[in-house]
Amino acid sequence: MASVLLLHSALGLRPAVVALAEQLRAAGHEVSAPDLFGGETFDGGEEGYAAALAFTRAHHESIEAATEAAYADLTGPRVVIGFSMGAGTAQEWAQQREDIVGAILVGGGGFYDGWTEPVWRAGVPLALHHAIDDPWMDGDVAALTRVACQAGSDVSDYTYPGSGHLFFDDGLEAEFDAGSAELLQARLLGFLGRFA
Repeated sequence: MASVLLLHSALGLRPAVVALAEQLRAAGHEVSAPDLFGGETFDGGEEGYAAALAFTRAHHESIEAATEAAYADLTGPRVVIGFSMGAGTAQEWAQQREDIVGAILVGGGGFYDGWTEPVWRAGVPLALHHAIDDPWMDGDVAALTRVACQAGSDVSDYTYPGSGHLFFDDGLEAEFDAGSAELLQARLLGFLGRFA
């Protein structure tokens, strides 16, 4: 069985991510959901996201160190699940690190000119989950899915209705969609089932 590492968004380790980790554990998976911000969390909305982005810029080095420490605490094959900011790290690691055996990118992912190399490791399954009108989804998702497919990987690109960036988070009233959140959980369990 692969260990599962959840990397939270720029809004921090919010209760919805903690609850999702518990749901995955209840299904029998070994899950680590580290707090990369030392207890700091942010609300959504224009002000919340602005404050979160300012925090990540000011604490970039400590966040990166905490992320690497969380990765090092796990042993054996790993599946990485990243949310928004965390999806960028999850994608990069899955492209480069041999012990990553699967990647799930929620509200993030795709190729960016000058930032992400357009490659994917052969046979590493990939699933992307995002709202169809998410304003934060500005990477080239089509190019990522194409390259991963050409590398022989099982790839799924799931789109959900609306524009909620973190649509699974019931604490973000303007973004939350109950039906999509339930579907996301089911699909995460389905993806992880191959590593049981």
